[in-house]
Parts: sequence; C-alpha cells; structure tokens
Amino acid sequence: MLAAMSRGEIVQWLVRSGWSPDRNIEEKARAFLSDAVAESEKEGFPVALFEAAERFVASYGLLELVHPSDPVSRLVTNPTGGYDGDFREIAELSRELGKRLFRVGYDLPDGAIMIVAEDGGFYGVHHTGTYFLGADACAFFRNWARGDRRSV
Repeated sequence: MLAAMSRGEIVQWLVRSGWSPDRNIEEKARAFLSDAVAESEKEGFPVALFEAAERFVASYGLLELVHPSDPVSRLVTNPTGGYDGDFREIAELSRELGKRLFRVGYDLPDGAIMIVAEDGGFYGVHHTGTYFLGADACAFFRNWARGDRRSV
C-alpha cells in the first residue's frame, strides 16, 4: 500500500528503476546541469547551481521512475526536461520562499516540474498550484508516489 511505503520500500523501488546507493553520475550530471543553467539564462531567469541540486542529480539524475501502482505515471529526474516558462515560475517561487531553487525533473502525464531548494527540500509546480513534496529525497519520492503534497 502506497500510504505505508517505508524507507526500505522506497529504496527497493528506486533500485528496480536503475538506482543504487553508490550511484554517482557526477560527470554526466554536470553536462545536464550546465544545460539547465544555460536554458534558464536563455529564458531570462538565470538559476545558479548549489550543492543540494548537484548532489541530487549526481545520485538520482536521469532515472525514469514508473509509479508503483500506476504504470502510466512517471517521475523523470532530468534537470533539462521541462516546459517553456519553467524558469519564470521557478524565479517567482524562489522570491516567494526566499531561497534558491533548481529544476531537477518533471512528471508525466501531469506535467509538474520538480524542484529542489538549497536547503534540500523539494517542491512541485503544477498547473493546479505549487506543492511542498518533502524535506529530503526519500520524503520527496515517497510523497510523489503517494500523491501526498502540501500547498505552498
């Protein structure tokens, strides 16, 4: 049952999706992170890299996580994937929250963008609103899978 997903069950789900506890794609991630920064500059809303974003993408980046109970739903952890206007929305949310933010992925078919904050918290921006998805990566993955989100 999704509501009761333990940390171990989250890890198992991630492992089934190609992740491992020692996964480090730092070199490959650097190129994707640089592309995301360049894209933000092109849109006129530049973002800066910070440790939490680099760490998340090095460990979890470039995965496609199929929802545990809905094979149509996917969480894609690619900082270059998103939509026109994302960086404007990220800049607005950054001002509202008073912290730096960085896009780390998106989900399908809903089209929400996933964002990590410099303090390690995670947010989702969807056409229905902006949501807090957890204070760390495990909570983020669990809350995304459960659909448990708190409006910001």
